[in-house]
Amino acid sequence: MCMLTVYRAPEEIVATMNRDEALTRGPELPPRIHHSGLGPAWMAPHDSDKGGTWMGANAHGVIACLLNAYLPGESLLPDTTGKFPSRGEIIPLLLEVGDGPAVLSWLMNEFRPEAYPSFALLVITQEKGVSYEWLRSGGPELSEFNTGWTIRSSAGWDSEEIRLWREDRFAQWQAAGCEKLGTLPTFHLMQDPNNVEWSPLMKRDWAATRSITQVSVSPGRGEVEMRYWPEPTTDSREPGVHLSLALSAKGGQRIDMKTT
Repeated sequence: MCMLTVYRAPEEIVATMNRDEALTRGPELPPRIHHSGLGPAWMAPHDSDKGGTWMGANAHGVIACLLNAYLPGESLLPDTTGKFPSRGEIIPLLLEVGDGPAVLSWLMNEFRPEAYPSFALLVITQEKGVSYEWLRSGGPELSEFNTGWTIRSSAGWDSEEIRLWREDRFAQWQAAGCEKLGTLPTFHLMQDPNNVEWSPLMKRDWAATRSITQVSVSPGRGEVEMRYWPEPTTDSREPGVHLSLALSAKGGQRIDMKTT
């Protein structure tokens, strides 16, 4: 189970993602910046088991977020059969393509989802947000989301009930004024003591929220920022890692990093 919120406005785009993962999964690697010279610079945290990522952004201001999806009978645990490549390799491939129009063209015309287990991929560019869901049957399901707030949640256990429960709490958080701790929406830190298993800051016997990653794209400031909270708690405020890239039509050259 993972959860993503996106806020889109002309002056800023902010995407925040809770990564919920099995406790048997290897430790996460904090975000770092990649720049091969063949494509734009991009940044992402990484999975130490398979090297992929669940969220990243490039210097063109393209944000990509990957949530697992499940068909009936599919295991909720990490795949150990080797039958499929890791879904985590999708985001690095996408971010190296280029700017928003190029990425969306690649996604619609060149990308082949058939190789992977089911997933939901959200791509946020400065022009639009696109949801691309692949459930290993038929073609991908596509939809767009634009201004204001969007929430997406994935779960393989009581998924519809959890989705509705979280959406109701998200609406309550919005109605109360969209409180933040620093840059972090407090909704992502919500842990209902009566329902910890369904909460955004989730905890179960075999899985938990392992991290929160946030990307902001600010055209006025000309930068793309990534903040990362490892092992978040209900009072997390300052991120453990803070990276930034220059927002540029050429993919950005200035690279800054702060760690705490």
